[in-house]
Amino acid sequence: MKLLLDIGNSSVKWALQEQEEFISSGAFRYKKNDFEQNIQENLLLSKKPSDVLVSNVAGNEIFNLLNVRVKKQWQQECWQPSVSASFNKLKNSYSDTRQMGLDRWLAMIASWEQYQSALCLVSCGTALTIDLINLEGQHLGGYIVPGIELMQRALVNNTEQINVDVKHQASLDYAKDTQSAINNGAFLAAVSMIDHTVDKFSKESNCKPTCIISGGMAKLIKPLLNHPFQQEPNLVLAGLSILHKASL
Repeated sequence: MKLLLDIGNSSVKWALQEQEEFISSGAFRYKKNDFEQNIQENLLLSKKPSDVLVSNVAGNEIFNLLNVRVKKQWQQECWQPSVSASFNKLKNSYSDTRQMGLDRWLAMIASWEQYQSALCLVSCGTALTIDLINLEGQHLGGYIVPGIELMQRALVNNTEQINVDVKHQASLDYAKDTQSAINNGAFLAAVSMIDHTVDKFSKESNCKPTCIISGGMAKLIKPLLNHPFQQEPNLVLAGLSILHKASL
C-alpha cells in the first residue's frame, strides 16, 4: 500500500493505492504553522505504507516537516520527483523547468497519458492555472492568476472602503450589494479567462481540446463555463503514481 500526498498552498489531498488503484482518498485544509498537527489529525493509517509519494508546492519547510515525521513514524523517507523537460511523448515548454510547479507537471502527465489529445487543463486552487497541450504532446504554455478566494481577499484586504466577508457563491449575476459584487466579479473573471482561453486555443489548433478542470473551486466554476469540462479530482496524485512507477 502506497500513500500519495498532494500538498498545495492551503490544502492537502491524499490517497492510498494498491495495485495501481486508489482504494481511499481525502482532503483537508491546513495552516503552515500547524502543519504537523494537521497531518497527525487527518492521516490515521492502520498500517505502514510501502512508499510515501509526495507532490509539494508549499516550500521546503513543509516538505522537511513531513519527511521528519515519516522517518520517525515509519522509518522511511518521502519520495518526490522533479519537473523534467519531457515524459514519454509529452514535452515541457519551460526552458527552466525549475520554475514550473510540480503539481502542474504531474497533472499534465496524468492527462496526457490518459487522453493523448489536445488538452486544456484548468486547476482552481489558491491560484488558478491553465495549461495547453497540442495534439503532438507539446505543452504550449499557460497562465497563472489568483484564484477566486485570493482575488476576493486581495480586494477586501487592500481597500479601506470595503469591509465585507468573503463568500463563495457561484454566480455571474449583476450584484446589488458589495459582498455579492466582489464574489460575482471574481467568478466572472475566472470564468471569462477560462472560456476565452478555450476559444483561442480551439481556433489556433483547429480542433476542440479535451477540457479538464480540477481543484477545490472546480465544482463551483464548472457549471458556469460555456465549454464542457470534465472534473478530475486526483490528477496530481495520478501523475505522481505514473512517475513513481516509471522510476522503478
